Amino acid sequence: MRVFLIAVLVVALLAGGLLYLPDRSGPKEEDQELSIASVTAWNMVPREFQSRVNALGTLRAWESVDITPSVAETIVELHFHDGEAVNKQRRLVTLQQDEEQAGLREGQEMLKEQQREVARLENLARNNQVALTELDQRKTLVEIARIRIERTRAGIEDRTIRAPFAGVLGLRQVSVGALIKPGEVITTLDDISRMRLDFSVPATYLRFLELGQSIAAHSTAYEQTFEGVLTAIGSRVDPATRTVIGRASLDNPLGLLKPGLLMQVVLKGEQRQTLLAPEESLVSRSTTHYVWRIRGDTAERVVVEIGGRKPGWVEIVSGLEAGDKIVRDGVSHLRGNSASIAIVES
Repeated sequence: MRVFLIAVLVVALLAGGLLYLPDRSGPKEEDQELSIASVTAWNMVPREFQSRVNALGTLRAWESVDITPSVAETIVELHFHDGEAVNKQRRLVTLQQDEEQAGLREGQEMLKEQQREVARLENLARNNQVALTELDQRKTLVEIARIRIERTRAGIEDRTIRAPFAGVLGLRQVSVGALIKPGEVITTLDDISRMRLDFSVPATYLRFLELGQSIAAHSTAYEQTFEGVLTAIGSRVDPATRTVIGRASLDNPLGLLKPGLLMQVVLKGEQRQTLLAPEESLVSRSTTHYVWRIRGDTAERVVVEIGGRKPGWVEIVSGLEAGDKIVRDGVSHLRGNSASIAIVES
């Protein structure tokens, strides 16, 4: 009886084990269908494209300077008003110069006296009544008198402050009677007939920058677009931001643009034929970009180099060729370096 019970127990255990043995007959047809991703496709053929680079920039005056004196002196007269437009060499400020003016008159009288003495000695020299060395000494004194006059006039000019170029003055910072020193700002002067627009561009877009390239600039201050031309490209890339400075010039005949104004900049390249991929087909990991290229019923991951962008599209510079077909929708379902796919729409 005991032997019989043991035999029955063994048979029961074996039967139970068979029930829980894994099915090694291979994947079912339903599982195979689930592993095939449904995607849409895009044909890579050359299309019209105009590269656009967007950037932020700051306006600067074409010429800009702080009006300051070169000598320490008292202000006698101011010849300008706040915000006034002035021409080149317009007198702006007169500093105390009474001593210099007196020195100029004295020098002029001394010059006349020395010139009269030279004329007298020349008459005597014709009759050999005076030594030539004495005549030469008097001529030297004439030149010294002229040099002193020039130096005095330079001192007067230092005390007469003029506009170095035509432009618009800023706000007055001083008053008549104030003692002003070199470096202290009297006012500012800006030539805003044209403007410089400096903007930062990622170094990856360097190949799209060309001197003479047209740019469009817009500010929230005005409901209009200002056209300009790229005139210079910085010689260095900032190692911290990996950007390069571009500079454009903009005409400003109405004086609407002001130095310091923030501008949104768009640089437009020439129209060209290139390969464009939908943005949704591109997968980016840090600085690496790739797409899924279709080969029959398989999609393989391919690293690509991208160029310019426009809304919804990205330029493919290398990694694909005309005639290739890539996955457009459904890239989020693809894993690894290759995957089985079923194209549901092209």
